[in-house]
Amino acid sequence: LLNNYLSAMSDVIMNNGGTIDKFEGDAIIAFWNAPLDVPNHAACAVRSAIDCQNSLAALRPTFRQQTGHDIYMRIGVNTGDVVVGNMGSQRRFDYTFLGDAGNLAARLEGVNKVFGTYLMVSDATRMQAGDEFAYRELATITVVGKAVPIRVYEPMSHEDFQANEAVFSCFAKGLAAFYAGDFDTAATHFTTIADDDP
Repeated sequence: LLNNYLSAMSDVIMNNGGTIDKFEGDAIIAFWNAPLDVPNHAACAVRSAIDCQNSLAALRPTFRQQTGHDIYMRIGVNTGDVVVGNMGSQRRFDYTFLGDAGNLAARLEGVNKVFGTYLMVSDATRMQAGDEFAYRELATITVVGKAVPIRVYEPMSHEDFQANEAVFSCFAKGLAAFYAGDFDTAATHFTTIADDDP
């Protein structure tokens, strides 16, 4: 099951111009824009993340037959400068990346748990990815190891956004009230859509 899952996700990533860095258990770490330049790398990364979720949704019934459970995964995407190259010892090395921008992507993957989401991107990714996708703002968060808060978003197709626009609009009103410190109004908006939006 794990090999089938990792193969399907890897195909999506590589078909969208990504470089597979490594597998860590059931996790895949990937990056874009190296070893070859990919001018629209942020958009490729977001497209890949959405396509991975769609691919897993298609595989979910098969995996349910095998395990008796529905299988889900979380993805975090960030855009920024990292160092990429052959790193390690003189006897063994990997082509990989080092840098805070990559660490932030891993943190966003985990933060999905708090919001009940499965895909989260940073403001830096959203700004560079362009208008191919729709986004809804989730929050401004401070992650472990970072002093400056960042704004995070959930990307999706424009069709998915339009299909859920009423829910997302209510969430946005609640978020605006939350930012303004009007927590009672925020709670009212969030409670209204609680059954539709975790």
